[in-house]
Amino acid sequence: MAKNIVKIPKFFSELKSVWLFLSVMLVSTLLFIIFYQPAFFLRSPHPVSNLNLSIFTLIMVSSASALFVASRLLLFAIQRRHTIDFALFIIWLVSELIVIAVLLTVIAFFLGNRERLPFSDMLWRVLLDFLTIVAVPYIVAVLVCCLHERIREVQALRGLLESSSAQLPSEGENLIFYDRGGKLAFSTRRTNVLYIEAADNYCNIHYLNEGKESTFILHNSMKHIDASDEYQGLLRCHRSFMVNIENVKLLRKDKEGLVLELSEGTRAIPVSRTYTEHVVNVFAGTSSSL
Repeated sequence: MAKNIVKIPKFFSELKSVWLFLSVMLVSTLLFIIFYQPAFFLRSPHPVSNLNLSIFTLIMVSSASALFVASRLLLFAIQRRHTIDFALFIIWLVSELIVIAVLLTVIAFFLGNRERLPFSDMLWRVLLDFLTIVAVPYIVAVLVCCLHERIREVQALRGLLESSSAQLPSEGENLIFYDRGGKLAFSTRRTNVLYIEAADNYCNIHYLNEGKESTFILHNSMKHIDASDEYQGLLRCHRSFMVNIENVKLLRKDKEGLVLELSEGTRAIPVSRTYTEHVVNVFAGTSSSL
């Protein structure tokens, strides 16, 4: 069975996005601490008298930031060479938090352990403080990076559409045929269609495929096609036939009546008496509708 692979977000897999994530994370953390001043942070182990709270905070934030940078750059380097599955990705994030919490606990234990707490008690307090402080900045950084990626994707898609717009067929160059249920069944360039032949409740669409005549069986009626405004340019000339006026080479009369010869193929399409006047008017340019 194939192994489930997590799609790593681009702010973990692209260097520029990694730096954007880390920058937003750092700025958000500093602003959160400065303006919000969490009550639990003020109750945390304070530094000894020769270090004020601002310096102590700067040391803690700088140390955590350095570890974040090292961890994300290492993750970036690893995922460029190996596929990271879901389990490893989660283990990496959890390990990252634990390592940072242990480092901050070591710093607090030697610089701010005024209460003389055991290392295990201080580790628990620092871990809770750290998770609470970084939760909001982490979410902000993720949202900013996700928004940045969406903007990049939209811009790339817009550029792709603009660069390829000249190559796309203009509206009306393609003919789209639907089945009885209204679902798309067949589509090709208008110039590829030669003629349509009725077969009971079906239609045989004769068209050019790589220069050779091919046939597609459409589960719809000739009546429906003839009544639709989407198929202008297809001329009804017989109870059982419609032709693409663009591919008619000539209109001629034989012993049985008028026939239409196409620019491709060998079959001559008959014109019945019912449609003779209309077909003649179309070719004479006196009819405004097909």
